[in-house]
Amino acid sequence: MNRFAIALVTLLFTSAVSSAQNSSSAGQTPPVVVGHGSFPVKIAKTLDSSKLKEDDVVETETAGSFKLADDTLVPKGSKLLGRVVSAKARSKGDADSRLNLVFNSLNISGGKTLQLKGIVQAVYPPAEESMGPNMATMGTSAGGATRNAGSAGEGITNAQSGSNLESSSKPQAAMDVKATGVQGLQDLQLENGVLTSKRKNVKLTRGVRMVVQSEIYQ
Repeated sequence: MNRFAIALVTLLFTSAVSSAQNSSSAGQTPPVVVGHGSFPVKIAKTLDSSKLKEDDVVETETAGSFKLADDTLVPKGSKLLGRVVSAKARSKGDADSRLNLVFNSLNISGGKTLQLKGIVQAVYPPAEESMGPNMATMGTSAGGATRNAGSAGEGITNAQSGSNLESSSKPQAAMDVKATGVQGLQDLQLENGVLTSKRKNVKLTRGVRMVVQSEIYQ
């Protein structure tokens, strides 16, 4: 079976906390958290720190389907949109390049848009459709535990950092939403949602996969 095409996986999402704990000011209704966890996406358009600038729009799409705690279905291929917080090209005076992204909305079927706060948790090389994420390992709580203990791909964390998207080596196939940092790429680092490189500009080509850590609001 094409693992990348497995349709449905339920993330362990937490319900909203009480309105008394969340109330910000009189007369205002605080946002309700309907999802909390991590899920896989892939990049729809190349992201290059030498060409991007602050507030540029970033577009990715979900790499599998999942349900929220209120039974809302987020289908595979749903658009996850974000923006560039900062982008810096490599230069002679400063060898480091940097790309900081945040995600803020998730467009699902029926024209519905969910607001969210998301950052990059992990980065993987591109993969062919037939060798996509291991959806059996999807589903994290706030603590990052998988639903299916012992399933393939579980426990892949903090592998070699760095990114070489032009490498001729076979791309890593399986993704794990527990993973953090950069997996199977060279010359790329990830810390606290910020991507950096010391040898070249941060460049994530179309098809590069990411795990996004997020809170989703109603």
